[in-house]
Parts: sequence; C-alpha cells; structure tokens
Amino acid sequence: MTDSTTTTGRLFMTKQAGGRFLYKLYFIIFLTGIFSLLYYRFTHILHEHLLLWLLISLAEFWFSVTWIFQQGFRWAPTFRIAYPNELPSASDLPPIDVLVCTADPDREPPALVANTLLSLMAYDYDVNKLAYYLSDDGGSELTFHAVYQASAFFKYWLPFCRKFNVEPRAPQVYFSSGEDVVDDRRRQSFRQEYDTVKAKYEEMQEQIARATRLRKVPDEVRREHKGFREWDSKVDPRHHQPIIEVLIRGNGEDKDIEGNPMPTLVYVSREKHQGHPHHYKAGALNALNRVSALMSNAPLVLNVDCDMHSNNSQALRHAVCFFLDPKEGHRVGYVQFPQSFGGITENDLYGNGVKRIYEIEFFGTNAHNGPMYAGTGSVHRRESINGRKYDPKVQLKVEDKSVRGNKNWEDLAVKAKALTSSTYENGKPWGKEMGLMYGCAVEDVYTGLVLHSRGWQSVFCAPERKAYLGVAPVNTNDTLIQHKRWSTGLLEVFLSEYCPLTNGVGKLKLGQIMCYSFYTLWALWCLPMITYALVLPLAMVNGIPLFPKVSDPWFKLFAFLGIASHAFSLLELMWAKGTIKMWWNETRMWMMKGTSSYLFAVMVIIFKTLGISEPGFEITSKVIDEEALKRYKREIMEFAVASPMFIPPTTLALLHLFCLLKTLTMALKVGLEGLDHMAVQVIVSGYITAISLPLYEAMFLRKDKGRMPIYVTIYAIGILSVLLYLSPSLM
Repeated sequence: MTDSTTTTGRLFMTKQAGGRFLYKLYFIIFLTGIFSLLYYRFTHILHEHLLLWLLISLAEFWFSVTWIFQQGFRWAPTFRIAYPNELPSASDLPPIDVLVCTADPDREPPALVANTLLSLMAYDYDVNKLAYYLSDDGGSELTFHAVYQASAFFKYWLPFCRKFNVEPRAPQVYFSSGEDVVDDRRRQSFRQEYDTVKAKYEEMQEQIARATRLRKVPDEVRREHKGFREWDSKVDPRHHQPIIEVLIRGNGEDKDIEGNPMPTLVYVSREKHQGHPHHYKAGALNALNRVSALMSNAPLVLNVDCDMHSNNSQALRHAVCFFLDPKEGHRVGYVQFPQSFGGITENDLYGNGVKRIYEIEFFGTNAHNGPMYAGTGSVHRRESINGRKYDPKVQLKVEDKSVRGNKNWEDLAVKAKALTSSTYENGKPWGKEMGLMYGCAVEDVYTGLVLHSRGWQSVFCAPERKAYLGVAPVNTNDTLIQHKRWSTGLLEVFLSEYCPLTNGVGKLKLGQIMCYSFYTLWALWCLPMITYALVLPLAMVNGIPLFPKVSDPWFKLFAFLGIASHAFSLLELMWAKGTIKMWWNETRMWMMKGTSSYLFAVMVIIFKTLGISEPGFEITSKVIDEEALKRYKREIMEFAVASPMFIPPTTLALLHLFCLLKTLTMALKVGLEGLDHMAVQVIVSGYITAISLPLYEAMFLRKDKGRMPIYVTIYAIGILSVLLYLSPSLM
C-alpha cells in the first residue's frame, strides 16, 4: 500500500492498495481476450444453427459488459483509516440519534431485538449525546415487553461495560463466550460484578422467553409500565393506533445503578390503517427520523437492523472522524460500515458472509465518491438525508441543533404520535424529495444513489474490529428469497428516474456509474446464465458444437478466459482470507442465485410493469430450527421446504448430468476423438455437474429432513423430460 494523504491535522488517512500494475496488466490482457472472443463469434457464424449462435453470442456479450462494469470496484481499492484518538473531548463530539427497525416478532424474536438494543446503547460515547428509537412495525406487545425488560437491565449493563471495558457489548454474545481476561488486582471485583450482572441478564432473558412462549405478558409485569395499556385491546399489526413510549428519559433524568445518566430510549409503533401505504422499512425509518428530530434532533443519525448487534463500542467515534475532518468532512453525506455476520460456517456454505462485497468490492467504491448505502450500519448527516443538496461553495459543518435541557416527555410523546399517523405524509415530500426514497424494494441503495446524485460523498469505514455482526440466513430457501428481494429492488433502481447509466452522467463519477450499474443489473445475470445453462447441454446431446475444437487455435482463447476468470476470482477471495472451499461454495450459490433468485426477480418486475402485482418486502426468518442448525454447522445444504425457488437450479443440474453422461457414453462407442469438437461443452457440463453434487445428494441420497422435497424433484424431472423431447426440433 502507498500513502496518498498526510495525517497532519486530519482525522483519517487514505491508503490505496498495492499491486495495481499487476491488476492493470491482467485487465488489459483479459479485455483483449474479451474483444477477441466477440470477434470470433462475429466471424464464425453458425449458419445452420443461427438461433443457437445468436443466443450464445448475446450471452457472451452480456457476460463481457458486466465484467467491464465490475472493474469499477477493482481499479483502485482505497482504504479509509480513522483516527478516533485524535478526536476532541467527548463533550465536543456531535450528538447522534440511533434508529433501529423491527417488523415481525415471529421472524425477528424479541430477545434478539433486546440484545441488539443493549449492544448499541452501551457505545463508548457520551450518553447525554445519544438517543435511541426503536420502530416496531409489528405493533407487538411482546417486542415492547422485551424492550422494557432491556431498559431495566441496562441500568446494570452500562456501568459494567464502562468499568471493565467489555467487548462485545451484546450481552447474549458476551455471556455465551465466557469471562473476560482481567488482571489479578481486579479479578475478585470483576468476578463479583460479572456474576451479579449475568444473573440479572438471565432473569431478563427468562422474562422475555416466558412471555414469548405464552404469547402474553404477565399481568404483574403489565402493571409496571403504563405503556402496556396500549394493548388492553387487541392491536392488529396492519391496523392500529400510533404508540409512542419513552422507556428511558435522557438528559440525566433516569440514572443507572451508580447514579450516572443513561441515553434516551423511545419505543415507536407508527399508525397503520389498511388502504394507507406504509412503505415498509423506508416508511418506518422516515417516521423515526421525524420523531427523533422532535425529541432530540441530533445532527448525525445511525440506523441499524434489529438483527445486527454492535461488535465494536468505538464504532461511532470512527464514523465521527469523517464528519469532523477539517479538510473533507463537509463533503460526507454518510459513513457506511460493512455488514458482517456471526455464526457463518468456516467455508461460508451459502455465501452469506458477503465477503466479496464488503471485504473486496466496497473498498473500490472509496475511489469513486464512496459506497452505496447498505441499509444498516450507516451514519448519516441528517441534513443530507432530509433533502439538502451538497454545495461545494459551502463548508458545511456538523452543527449541534439538538434538543437539550429538561423535557416534558408526555407532551413530546403526544406530538410524536401526530408525526407517525398514517396520513401525515400525504401531500408532503417524504419518500420523494426527503428521507428514504419510496417505490423500491431496496430503499437503501436507492436513497444512497439519490444522495450521491445530489453531490454528497460517502465513506466506507472498516475498522479492524468489525463494527456490527448480524444474523445471516442458514438455509437455501431464505438465502434465495433474500437475493430475490435484493435483485428485484436493484433492478427497480436501474429502471427508475435515477438510473445510473442515464441520470448518473454528469452527476456521478465514471467508476461510480460502473459500480452502481453492476449491482442494479444483478437480476439480468439470469439471462446469460440460463442461456448458457440450457443451450450448451442441449446442443451437446444433439451433436451440435458451439465452440472451437481442441485442435483449433481459438480453443486456447476460451480456455484462457475460463481459467483466468476463475483463478482471479479465487485469488481475490484468498486475499480476503477466504478458502478454496469457500470459493467453491460461493460459486455454487452464484449459479443457484443466477438461475433462481435473479430469474424470479425479473419475473416480479415484468408482473409489476404489466400491473399484475407489486413486489413486497420479505423478511428472512431469524428463528433457527435446532436440527437444521446442526446440519448447517456440518455444512450440509438445507432445502426442506417445497419452494419453487429450487425448481430452476435442480432442473438445470439434472439436465447437465443427463447430457454429460449421454455424451460421454456415445463418445465411448465411437472413440474419445469424437469429443474433440465438443470439448468446451463437455468441460462446462462437467464443471456444473461437479458443483451441483449437493443438489443430487439432496434429491436422491439424503434421508434427513433437510433433503430436497419430492415435489421439487418430480417437477424438475418433468421439465427435463419436456426439454429433452423438444430440443431436437428446436435445434
């Protein structure tokens, strides 16, 4: 790495990754190979099979375009290193409002929400400058009860964390990992307090677990806080009054067991009425934005998903460095931390660690005005998210306009209810010109693109100790559903008025346009992937070669492109401390997502365009079956549910297996020299067959509950039979 800035008087440093000469040499050679491939297709037209030639040529062209877009991440990986020790005193740091969202107590258990809140509330930051707002879109008494219990336990947790410098400050993780190591002089004191606080934590957990089991909060607990009266009559998650309850009063009014102040904590469940659009997570965050502006109005706003606990108590101090930097702070609209996940298997079975995105690609965005907004672990300048455009002529500072002093909390709660009514946004610019943007399943990326288009820069900040750890899907279906939602929303962004290829010209850097285009066109990967996955084996089994013979010099070009692309992908992941098996798993999931998640995403967009249906917001479950978890830890893929998401990849896996075996059988009869003109197709089918082994096992060999449902296998075999029957006439 080479330094590109000086640290004198600065609060962060910029470094660019080394090895750029070797990468650019690879880029030039590979790009030459791509143009050579396109030249080959143009000069070797299969006149007898014109349709097949056209399909393969278009697929290879699209592969080429997306590869070029992807190089926006690789061109100049840049690291931003914060210097939190250089910050001014705690009293001079800006206040921060923290917004947390949950929506379903069944899929996002109340105990999980409580753990996340406790980890965030224990930040190493002046508590008088922190305020926490939880949005519960499920309007669940169980969630409110969990937050109430967490607020009571927090009186013990905060002083314990501060006194012994605890990391991580998520109690569920901390107490399950064993005791901290402390020096002998403090050992006895630590042990006593550890036992006391752990006992209080276990009491809290039992209270939450009991209420969750019974689906009811005990009457004696309900009498402890007036907020429970909101549930005296049934609250429908889709139809209920606004609920605002202040559980911890900040500004020193409520204190911990040592008499020190605690940060503000507010429970919010906005009003819901059928017939009034609520815009899912984007609407919830906009409601929290308004409530927090009324009650505390911090200039910086952090939003975190309820399943991503804080893993680094210094994270806020790292983020503040970029906003307060004397040279570049005025340009920063938001700071994005990486999404990291706990409980990922050693070789990341489903690729849900998103290592390639957050440990490789996002560093490349730092060279192009910064990363996209990822929806969690993001600290925003309130003015930027509220519609203000960046003006290079104005040296905008982080102004402290927060609400201080004694507060009438009851009065504030009443006013806040008006801000969260189901009709409040009618005729107002929320979701269009200010706040998170509406009309898209990935409101985060859409909003980040709008902020970048308004001139703001963002920063990707990845401290050595990970800032947040979340809960990733641990089964195949949830993984595919999650990527369907992401790719659907990303394609909606591309088709919006803020399309990076059209609206981005003159507003975004070229590299930024390339990066946004690569992600927003994720869903269209399904077109070349399915084309290749269908055409190659069907042509092969019908004796139609689509590639040059092994003896043809052009064969070396295809061999080079295939080997070089896979080798680069593997080496890149190894550089990010991945493993060979992790790369193999990632490649399998990329193929499955390409032929399933992305395909369904394109269908959703088509249905939306035709007015048949609208895409919804699907929450992946954070509840894990114990038997399934055991299989996951052994890295055995989990299917179990009869999901239509499994049908395309299983059909294609069976197609390649059948066509490969039939082709090899025929070759054995006539001699292996007969494979000369089919070599590339045989290699590709062999590769796909090898990577699909877990699917074959799930369909035919496994007996456990995680096997492939027979319904999926029957459908796949039926579709395969139709394809094989029709293919001779279609060729």
